[in-house]
Amino acid sequence: MDNDLTLSTSKLSTPDAVLFDLDGTLVDSVEDIFVATNALLAELGLKTRTRDEIAMWIGNGARTLVERSMAGRFDGFAGAADARTRQAEADAAMPRFRAIYQDICIDHTLPLVGAHESLSYAHSCGLGVAIVTNKPLAPTERIIDALGWRAFVSVVIGGDSLAVRKPDPAPLFEAMRRLDARHGWMVGDSANDVGAARAANMPSIVVRGGYNHGNSVESLDPAPDAIIDSLAEFPALLRRAR
Repeated sequence: MDNDLTLSTSKLSTPDAVLFDLDGTLVDSVEDIFVATNALLAELGLKTRTRDEIAMWIGNGARTLVERSMAGRFDGFAGAADARTRQAEADAAMPRFRAIYQDICIDHTLPLVGAHESLSYAHSCGLGVAIVTNKPLAPTERIIDALGWRAFVSVVIGGDSLAVRKPDPAPLFEAMRRLDARHGWMVGDSANDVGAARAANMPSIVVRGGYNHGNSVESLDPAPDAIIDSLAEFPALLRRAR
């Protein structure tokens, strides 16, 4: 996707930090999330979901995923006659889901192509490196440690680190504050990443093939500043902007 790199580089100011999303950007975590979600549903006596359904519902935090899975639809219990009661049931299920997922979150989760090299290269350039994800902090930290990325990543912001998550820009601002950086890039795979970056007045780079609720990255609105096929292309993009 060299044309994307050429056309987009002029939009990307030289960064002093790079913020990476996790699920669908750095790692393929669907299998562990799928197993944990269905284990919870089975314990609750609810219908289990397909892997494709779970993959479609990832991206807005664990609480939203659990509600969508319990309801069997993207909108969760919104609009249901007993919505308040059912949402309370989803709230009550969260401690058990967190425990199940924390126990298995590194069983099948794998780095995506170019992930390790991108983190390593950004770090070697002297840039601040952060992971900013809507996944809860505890499993995020466990995955980072399991994949050997702690040496590259200085700051980790999870979906429960602040009162809000992406697409709110606050997690990006907090990561930049902790990195003591002023000019960051947001690298992700979904509308949440692009929306947060736009609200933070930060360039965004989107990686194809992630978890964007089944929507193509070309349909993103607002549009990202660059689209790459995989993180294997990220070091070249960074070199061109420096």
